[in-house]
Amino acid sequence: MRIMARADKRRGRRVLDALIAFAIAAVLLVITTALQMALTPYLGGLSPFMLYVAAVLLAGLISGPFSGALVMLIGGFLGFQLFLSPDGVPQQGSILALMLFWGVSTPVLATASELRSQLRDAMTRLTAAIDRKGQDRIRS
Repeated sequence: MRIMARADKRRGRRVLDALIAFAIAAVLLVITTALQMALTPYLGGLSPFMLYVAAVLLAGLISGPFSGALVMLIGGFLGFQLFLSPDGVPQQGSILALMLFWGVSTPVLATASELRSQLRDAMTRLTAAIDRKGQDRIRS
């Protein structure tokens, strides 16, 4: 019975983590798209994916690689459709711009994931050190 309860708890935790990753990705995509739309009159066709790269980084740092990958994939399609394909006709070089965005975003996401992992490890070590220090004071 206990094994089943643990498995159900882990499954529930995975579902919750996935929902949180989706929510974070959705919020970042909405904010980024709105900001890009607001800046398009000033930027024109320059850098339609610039803000999406930042969103990939944030998603990777906040929620992990799954959320960052969602932002990277969906942001690429949104940026392509909204900013590089007016009237449904892709502009010259737009497919190359999309491929470059994905090519740049992949190492950005890998870096964010590594930073997140290192931060988690550092916090674990810090917590353990604080706990040891507290135990030493109790014994004294």
